[in-house]
Amino acid sequence: MVFLICGSLARGQTGNSAEIPAPLPPGIRAQDPRVRVDPDAVPWRAVGKLQAATINLRTFCTATLVGPSTILTAAHCLFNRRTQRNYPAWSLHFVIGYNSGRYAAHAVAIKMQIADGYDPMRPKKTIGSDWALVSLHKRLGSPDGILPILAEPPENGAKVTLGGYQQDHPLVLMADPECHIVGRFVDASRRLLLRDDCVGTNGVSGGPLLIYRGGKWRVAAIEVAGDLGLPSGAAVVLDDAVNTLCKQGKGCAAAAAQ
Repeated sequence: MVFLICGSLARGQTGNSAEIPAPLPPGIRAQDPRVRVDPDAVPWRAVGKLQAATINLRTFCTATLVGPSTILTAAHCLFNRRTQRNYPAWSLHFVIGYNSGRYAAHAVAIKMQIADGYDPMRPKKTIGSDWALVSLHKRLGSPDGILPILAEPPENGAKVTLGGYQQDHPLVLMADPECHIVGRFVDASRRLLLRDDCVGTNGVSGGPLLIYRGGKWRVAAIEVAGDLGLPSGAAVVLDDAVNTLCKQGKGCAAAAAQ
């Protein structure tokens, strides 16, 4: 994730010494509401770990199955800042059911489609277009392992859940189950984003903000940025992603009415 302002310190102990400040991971506060969730349970069976592996670099983000062989993630997760290019598709690996080194299924990317308005050299100014669809080499999604995208962004005050694989707990799926949409803002290109009070750190980029509507879990937005030491994040509205899925014939069914 992109973090925007100065961080905070937590209190900790070492041996018999007096309490001293100890740094928290960026985006995490002292009262951490995150809980470990079961990656084989609904809705989490659609949420997986997206790993980029090259000769001298390994990174990971979070992604969600929105089709049998299509995942949704943050565009900045696909950009290699060392080479100033996107990772080659074959270097991207997606696993679901990932838990302590084991996983239920694995697939390799074969194609990436990044939002037209996103510029990796101007990530903050184009953050409202920070989404990408990745096609996998095989089908992973089962009927209850694919999440539809909410057709319209949720209202301020709506309860959401943010989940993903994060740097301080890289082997398990963690979620903040009690957060909310707290506002809206636009980027330099006038693209709408949502402001949330969810807690998360590096690795949760691309992770879904899930909302329960009409008796079903849906993807309300995806997390792309956070504030250091504060329960505050920025999430991308997915109307353009839905339109792209429809044009590809992969998923006007991936969108669902409020």
